[in-house]
Amino acid sequence: MSELSGDLLDRLKKCKNLPTLPKAAMRIIDVAQRPEIDMGMVAEAVSADPAIAAKVMRIANSALYARRRESTNLRQALITLGLNATLTLALSFTLVTKLRKDPIKGFDFNEYWKRSILAGSWARILASEVELVGAEEVFLVALLQDIGMLAIDRVAPEVYASISPFKMDHDTLAQHETNKLESNHCQVGAWLMSDWNMPDVLVTAVEHSHNYTAAEVDENISGLVKITALSGLLADSCATAAGAGVMAKAGKLVAENLNIGPERLAELYDMLMEQIPEAESVFELDLMDEEEIQGLMETAHETLLIRNLNVFSQAAELVERAESLQSENKALKEANRVDELTSAYNRRHFEDALNEEFEFAVKHSSTLSLIFVDIDFFKETNDTFGHLAGDKVLQVVADLLKETVRGTDIVARYGGDEFVIVLPGTNAERTALVAGRIVDDARSLMIKTDDGQQAEITLSLGTATQDSDTSFKSAAGLIRAADSALYDSKRKGRNCHTAFDGAAVA
Repeated sequence: MSELSGDLLDRLKKCKNLPTLPKAAMRIIDVAQRPEIDMGMVAEAVSADPAIAAKVMRIANSALYARRRESTNLRQALITLGLNATLTLALSFTLVTKLRKDPIKGFDFNEYWKRSILAGSWARILASEVELVGAEEVFLVALLQDIGMLAIDRVAPEVYASISPFKMDHDTLAQHETNKLESNHCQVGAWLMSDWNMPDVLVTAVEHSHNYTAAEVDENISGLVKITALSGLLADSCATAAGAGVMAKAGKLVAENLNIGPERLAELYDMLMEQIPEAESVFELDLMDEEEIQGLMETAHETLLIRNLNVFSQAAELVERAESLQSENKALKEANRVDELTSAYNRRHFEDALNEEFEFAVKHSSTLSLIFVDIDFFKETNDTFGHLAGDKVLQVVADLLKETVRGTDIVARYGGDEFVIVLPGTNAERTALVAGRIVDDARSLMIKTDDGQQAEITLSLGTATQDSDTSFKSAAGLIRAADSALYDSKRKGRNCHTAFDGAAVA
């Protein structure tokens, strides 16, 4: 299982309201993992929750497991479904019931479960079509493939605050999460399921649930991984406004990876539509109304039957789609590196860049300088002229800093009214010249307020340099040194720059 970033892992471990397993689910997992299980053990585990037992019986009597003889009790249902299938279905119903009672606020909870249940339904259909053993196991993995989103929303709600995750391509969504957290919901979901003590095969399948080709996955579970990934894409074709476009992409991938042609896939869409009412009843959720179902079936037949030769043969269209996704990913990544107000880099990008430059400087014995910048009396400017004027000051200062330094230097907003500048390959003498020019140029800046007044700007700077004379143990030490020099400038009366003297190297 891939390792999560240290900060994210720490937040997950400390979070008190992560999705948790109910006792009934824990009993089911315990029974399922025993080397020898019998009907009595399974019946006892499932019957611990009468509501779940009733749903298992309902499924046993549904069109999915049509039998001449109706199951009138749990024992008969067990015979119809089989021990493993019963345990897996019971676990699915238990988890969904528990998690739906504990909704989150960060995104559309109904859309989350709509996608999950449609994905589970698709997974079961695909598994049956390719005769993969363990259709219920595939159903459970597909149902839980996005479970990491629930955990992310608990520990980092800002990740989904500015987007609509169920209106975007899930590959783009995963890239967005990675830009924010250095991990995506598949990896977080795998960690959560491992924490729940779920079987390793299910954990691995969730971790790779965007891996349509099952590349670099053990051959024994490649079918499970492929179907899980494709089930999510097929669910998107049902649940998003971009149905035809997603459907075309899904059709191509299903044909390539499962050898299911477009004509047969169109028939599987019809099969899904027949199963939706049963899924809605069991999971107590409205998935699609009659108008949506009719529209989806028409789209499926048009896209997969009438137009499949065009859809699957036009390489240019596929290239254009790939380039569009790459462009979206690049835009998302860039947006996550930049401070929205000032267009300078944000603190996270600064820290990443500084760590990289510090490692390079140490390895190659080169110089690296850092300038800490503080806007003098910024609070008073805000209080006197208002926050709009304060925002303008921040923007003007950011522009000055970017215009003064080289294109290879990094200007970032550190927080509030503080900025930082990373100057790779720059010695202390040259850094002092740059700092002096910034202080001098800032004195000529003037902000006009809405009421015609003028606000003057001055800056206080602190500089520090990693070189042969002054060596720091870490990038954090370089930051502390520049910050210490900045406070020396403030003690001198502000509107000046001061270099770290090296008396207490961090």
